[in-house]
Formats: sequence, structure tokens, C-alpha cells
Amino acid sequence: MVALVALAAAPALADGDALTGKWRVEQVRDGGAFDASKTSFEFLPNGRMAATLGCNRMMGEPAIHGDKISFSQVAGTRMACPPPLDQLEWKFSAALEATRTYRIEGAKLTFADEKNEPLIVFRRAD
Repeated sequence: MVALVALAAAPALADGDALTGKWRVEQVRDGGAFDASKTSFEFLPNGRMAATLGCNRMMGEPAIHGDKISFSQVAGTRMACPPPLDQLEWKFSAALEATRTYRIEGAKLTFADEKNEPLIVFRRAD
């Protein structure tokens, strides 16, 4: 799980205004099935993000430039989560760290790695 760390300054969402708002996590690579209704991923207007998969909370400031995005410094709580949620959170954190690009297609948001392989898929919640 991600540890609490000092957050580096990052620009507001000027390059990622289309991301602003609430999203539901629908798929995490190698994450298996889970209840998407308990998930939340929000890009706030101040450039920060907040997320949960239903147990721990994560927050940070993604770096966004065009369709490039990275999550180098994310802080989070470290509660013990029941299986399989505990493993899902580990996989989600690893996927965030590996994220390099994003694309929006209608109400669907996809984070991808440097090879453009999908890592996390979201659906707009608002």
C-alpha cells in the first residue's frame, strides 16, 4: 500500500480539465472482480486527486501534461483491509505508479502504461 509521503508541488488540472469530477473504478489490471459501486476516484479543481476502493483512502497531486499523467507521490491510509480488497488495493497502487497516459472516450477514462496497455478503467460517476 502507499505510505504517507510529502507531496511535491504539481500544476493544477489545466491540462486535464476534462478529468475533473468523480469517477468509479471499473477495472484494475489483474485485479479480478470487485464492487465498483464502493469505489471513488475524484480529480478536484485544485489539481489534487482523492480515491478509495472501499477501504483505504488515497490522495495526491498528479502531474498532467496533455495526455500524459503520472502519480509519483500519493499518500494514503494504511488500514488492514479484508481479502480480496487488500490485494486489489496493492494492484491499484501499482497500476497508478505505472500510469503514463490517459484517454477519455465518452464516459470512460482509461489509464495506460508506457506501451499504451490499459491499467485502470473508470466510468464517470457524476
